[in-house]
Amino acid sequence: MSQFNQFIKEICNDQKVYILTSDQGFAISFSEEFEYEDESSLEVICFWSTTDLAEKAKKNQWASHQIDSIDLNTFLEEWLFGMIEEVSLVGVNFDESSKGEEMSPLDTILAIVHELNNSDISFKLNHFKDLNEIKTVTLELKESFNQ
Repeated sequence: MSQFNQFIKEICNDQKVYILTSDQGFAISFSEEFEYEDESSLEVICFWSTTDLAEKAKKNQWASHQIDSIDLNTFLEEWLFGMIEEVSLVGVNFDESSKGEEMSPLDTILAIVHELNNSDISFKLNHFKDLNEIKTVTLELKESFNQ
């Protein structure tokens, strides 16, 4: 199972996502794969599926960060859609050397919706009617970016 798929399964089961925060903001890195139009690296906001993995990442530039949790519905409905607007990537379970899998927020949303639809997990949304509405909106956004 890929690191990304494991991340999706774990956050859906626990309905929590973990982030490292400090006075300066969130744990971020810069993409090694993707660039803005000006050829600067895209920002990657790092998230972890467990507190153990987040704790292991608290080295070097993240040593003074604290672990905070985000409810899955807030991550899905607010963070990921906000990251689409900000043109940021999702960093999945980055390690202490700031390395991990980079995913688009759109693909992350679709993977979460897929996992929740294919499980018996009860899930409450705050801003959307249901998971199908999220999927529809996300696919429309994805299509508009591909044009």
